[in-house]
Amino acid sequence: MSLSLIIAIILIFGILIVLPLLISKKAESDSKTSNEWEKIKEYGKKINDKTKNKKN
Repeated sequence: MSLSLIIAIILIFGILIVLPLLISKKAESDSKTSNEWEKIKEYGKKINDKTKNKKN
């Protein structure tokens, strides 16, 4: 096998298999971050509601 064929196979492997895996992993980590922010937002709202009820 020639060297250029081996390089082409490695390049195709990288583009077709590794690149989509990296992109999906990044998207998954971004969605986890947004879920954490939603949890923080709900917790803050819960605390605010408790303090408002104490004043009344």
